Amino acid sequence: MKIIDTTSIFKPIISPLIAIASALGVGAILILVAGANPIAAYTTLFQESLSTYFGFGNTLTKLTPLLLTSLGVLVALRAGQFNIGGEGQIYLGALGSALVGLYVQGLPGIIHIPLALLGGFLFGAVWGWIPGYLKAVRGVNEVITTLLLNYIAVNLVSYLVQNPLKAPNAPSPYSPLIAKSAQLPIILPGSLAHAGILLGLIAAGILWVLLMRSPLGYQITTVGFNPVASRYAGISVEGTIILVMALAGGLAGLAGASEVMGLKYRLFEQVSPGYGFDAIAIAFLSRGSVFGVVLTSLFFAALRSGANVMQRSAGVPATIVYAIQGLTVLFIAISLAVERQEVGK
Repeated sequence: MKIIDTTSIFKPIISPLIAIASALGVGAILILVAGANPIAAYTTLFQESLSTYFGFGNTLTKLTPLLLTSLGVLVALRAGQFNIGGEGQIYLGALGSALVGLYVQGLPGIIHIPLALLGGFLFGAVWGWIPGYLKAVRGVNEVITTLLLNYIAVNLVSYLVQNPLKAPNAPSPYSPLIAKSAQLPIILPGSLAHAGILLGLIAAGILWVLLMRSPLGYQITTVGFNPVASRYAGISVEGTIILVMALAGGLAGLAGASEVMGLKYRLFEQVSPGYGFDAIAIAFLSRGSVFGVVLTSLFFAALRSGANVMQRSAGVPATIVYAIQGLTVLFIAISLAVERQEVGK
């Protein structure tokens, strides 16, 4: 009988858990300095975001784009690529799904929803393919190109919703409503939680199988560890880089599509409040683990969901939540540095 090594399963999430606990500890000190009770503040924060019906629905709503975009950053990291362009890919994905929702009419939901999601995926994939191609073929650093493409995407969507896609007589920049047949169903009646979270969890499961149980996943990981040896072994390093960057962009594109199709039902000027940048921190915290991405995404979503309630109920500034997020990244970076020092000894 095969014995499952539980240590290998839980080892990747130990460091993130320690980092999260340490960040909450330092956050408690900040709350004390602000003149509030840390226990009361954290109780309000997590009760509101995880144990109440509407609060949990709000957490799921924020979890969806965080999870999908983080998976995109993760798959790029597994191939040794740094996808800093999740924010722009979210915007392009939102644009792609909005165009399908606006201009493809007369389809039943069972066809229209997958088609709109495909539009979001493809638009995001193209936005990820561009830096992948430039890195693989031209040797251009992907950090620079993905970062700069963020600004192009944000401003492109801003121009479109202020001009050709702007709804008639709209008081602010946004498009008309997409067709009802392209809208994701609500899974918790009376809340904002929509079926996008199911899409995110399915994507996480597929990505885990791809990375851990398929030849392509082995190829991606090998390229990430040693591109020179990979090339010597006959693996197309350039093709792998282009593929993972396109896949990363497509996953982030699905995040943008879920925001349009499940939450706002139209394309807004400010599609994302920074989910693409939070995803970078989440992916690094996960230490290459898909399960770690799910766990950390839930933590970040809960923080975002309960921040305003904590501010109103416990008198703690919502900005402390963002400080906790930053501290979490800092502590995981410290743990990585310590590990490298131990390996080098």
